[in-house]
Amino acid sequence: MTQKAIALLKIERVVEDSNGKILGKLSAKIWYVPHDPRYPLGIKYSLQFAKWTGNGFDGNYLRYDNYCGHGDHKHICGKRFPYRFVDVETLISDFNSDAKKLLGFSLIP
Repeated sequence: MTQKAIALLKIERVVEDSNGKILGKLSAKIWYVPHDPRYPLGIKYSLQFAKWTGNGFDGNYLRYDNYCGHGDHKHICGKRFPYRFVDVETLISDFNSDAKKLLGFSLIP
């Protein structure tokens, strides 16, 4: 029997300031997946804040992911950096920490 992915977190929402102005879009997804060479820890994740540019969304403004073949890494303002995944709680905390630096507030409760 083949194991399937189990969603641990799924958030999709538009982020607005206090005046209703669109700041961007949050997409946060974390799954438990079968252990294999692509996901040796059994976790697949993509946490992304796509900043609204006026002409569209910049998906590399703030993103943490472990896309198959690329390993754990993060994107901040269009630049890619290595990331050391520890656990889900630390992943969310690290993402929120970078969000606070860039936006002044956390994105994931």
